[in-house]
Amino acid sequence: DEKLSRLLAFLTQHSSEKVIVFFLTCACVEYYSTILQQLPLPTKGYEYESLHGKLVQKRRENAMERFRQRKSGALLCTDVAARGLDVPSIGWTIQFDPPTDPASYVHRVGRSARAGQRGNSLVFLTRKEEAYVDFLRLRKVPLRELGEEERCRPPLEKEEEEEEESKDDDDESMDTKEEEGAEAASSAMVKRRIKSAAGPDVVLHDVLPCVRKLVLKDRDVLEKGTKAYTSYIRAYKEHHCGFIFRFASLDLGLLATSFSLLRLPKMPELRDHKNLPNFIPAGPEVNIHAIPFLSKPREMARQKRLAAELAAGGKNAKQIKAEERAAERERKRKERRAEDIAKGRNPNKRKKGRQQKIFDEWDELAKEERLYKKLRSKKITEEEYDRLMYGDGGGDQGKKGGEDESSNDSE
Repeated sequence: DEKLSRLLAFLTQHSSEKVIVFFLTCACVEYYSTILQQLPLPTKGYEYESLHGKLVQKRRENAMERFRQRKSGALLCTDVAARGLDVPSIGWTIQFDPPTDPASYVHRVGRSARAGQRGNSLVFLTRKEEAYVDFLRLRKVPLRELGEEERCRPPLEKEEEEEEESKDDDDESMDTKEEEGAEAASSAMVKRRIKSAAGPDVVLHDVLPCVRKLVLKDRDVLEKGTKAYTSYIRAYKEHHCGFIFRFASLDLGLLATSFSLLRLPKMPELRDHKNLPNFIPAGPEVNIHAIPFLSKPREMARQKRLAAELAAGGKNAKQIKAEERAAERERKRKERRAEDIAKGRNPNKRKKGRQQKIFDEWDELAKEERLYKKLRSKKITEEEYDRLMYGDGGGDQGKKGGEDESSNDSE
C-alpha cells in the first residue's frame, strides 16, 4: 500500500525527465491515470498520458503525439507500449507491476536508452517477490538495488524490524482505552509515516488519504478502483512465474487498501475471504449508493437506473434501502454525539431506555426477595440484610429513622 506514495516520490525527484510507467492491466492504467491527474504531486502542471489496448486508435495516436512533444512527464501504459514504441529522451522506465510474461521485461526496459543514449529502469517488488531478481539474473538480466539517494527507496529490512520493535515497546508502555481502539487504529493508518532509505528524517507523503477523499467525492474513481482491483487479481493469478508471484501469498486486504476500496467486490477469488486482514471496509455512515458522478450526464443516467431498480423491488433494492437507513441512523447518532459534547455531556454514557428500566426494577425486586428469604431462614442476620440491601450506611440510617418514629409516636 506504499507503492503509490513511493512512485510519486520518484516522479517528484525526476520531474524534469520523461518517464514511462508500466502497469499490469488496462483497468489499472485507467484508475491510476484518473487519480494521479488530481493529486498535487509531483509538481504543479506535471502531465500524464495514458495508453492501453482498450483505447481507440485515434486516442492512442493523440496521446503519443502529446507525449513526444513534451520535455517531461509520464506515460502510463500496459505492455501495448513495450514493443514498437519509439520515443526519444526517455530517462526512466518504471515497472510498477512486473509483467505476467517474463519476456516482456526486456522489451519494457528497451523503451529507454535508445539511439545510443543512456537510460534507466526501475521495478517495484514486494518482499515476497524478491526471488524475481534471481530469476532475471539467470536469464542474463542483472539487477541491482536502487541507490540510497533515491527518496522512493524503502529502508533496509533490519532498520524496519528495529523500528517495529521500538514501536511495540512504546505501545506496551502506553495505556489505551478499549473504546478508542478502533478510532486510534484508523487514525494511525491516516497519519502513518512512510520511511525512506535516504535518511531517518526523510518521510514520504502518504497519498492514500487523498485518494480516499477522491473516492468519496467521485463515483468514477470508486468504480475504476474496483475494476482495477478485480483485474489485477485475475491477472496476478495468470502470472507465468507463478512459483514467484504466488496468488496464495498475495495480501488481498492490503491490495484493497492500496486501491482505496470502500467495500470488497463480489468475485469468485474472494468467496472464501470474507474478513480480510489489513482492510477496513467503510462503515455504515458511508452510503456508497449516494456517492455521485461528478459528470452531470452520467449522474443523471445513474439516478434514472437507480430509481427504476428501487421501483422494481428485488434483492438489490432492499439492500440499497437498508444501507440508506443505516447511513441515516449513523448520521443522527453522530449529530446527537456532537450535541452532547457541545452541551458538556459525556457522549459515551448510555441512556437507559424504558424497557431497560423495567428490567432493572425487576432485578431489584428479585434481589430483595432472595435476601428476605435468607433472613427468614436465618441464613443472614438483620445487620447483614440491611448492609446488603442499603449498603454500609443504609442499615444505620434505617434504624435511626425507626427510633425517631417510635419516639415521636410515644410522645
